[in-house]
Amino acid sequence: MRDTVGVLESWANGVLRVRRRDGAVVEISEETVVAAKVVPERPPGR
Repeated sequence: MRDTVGVLESWANGVLRVRRRDGAVVEISEETVVAAKVVPERPPGR
């Protein structure tokens, strides 16, 4: 799998649901996650 960037919608029963910028929601098995980090939102006006 490749990198996924978006907002974590839920994490339950071993599945993460992430909403990407284009609105699509992807489901990722937690056992495939290698790393994660919090990225701050962009400042207004950009």
